[in-house]
Amino acid sequence: MTIALLSLISRFKRELLALAGIVVALLMITAAFLAPAYAAELPSDDDQDVLIRSTLASFNDANVTGNYAVFMAKASKQFQEQVTPEKMAAGFEPFRRNKLFFESIVTDDYESYDKAVIDSEGALVLAGAFKGDGMEVAYKLRFVQNDSEWKLLGITVNAKKI
Repeated sequence: MTIALLSLISRFKRELLALAGIVVALLMITAAFLAPAYAAELPSDDDQDVLIRSTLASFNDANVTGNYAVFMAKASKQFQEQVTPEKMAAGFEPFRRNKLFFESIVTDDYESYDKAVIDSEGALVLAGAFKGDGMEVAYKLRFVQNDSEWKLLGITVNAKKI
């Protein structure tokens, strides 16, 4: 009788441990799906301003010099995995060819097109335009958090002389 009871208790412990393992696995899966939606909060207006101005200033420096290594080093891990400095240089060659440089414009006022949002992929989206010094620079920037810091994930910039 005691052997049967010990066997039953041992079986019960194994089943309880297996059930606990399943519960932990389900909680981890649930957390993985919910984390992107709740992980990031919108940065303050001042922090958004710094992100916009510093990203565009760094982008402009890369265009002026033709060297995108520093710009890329400041970008997110995801961006660095998808784009090389050479691809950046080739993609933004028209900025250099047409001398669409805007170092002074990033100190000007700008208009945001849309309110800052965290999109469905968990990226911070900032879009707007600078106007001044005979040039208009429209931008759409996407940032993702790497090690609790917002890092560039995507960039679209249209500059034109006015």
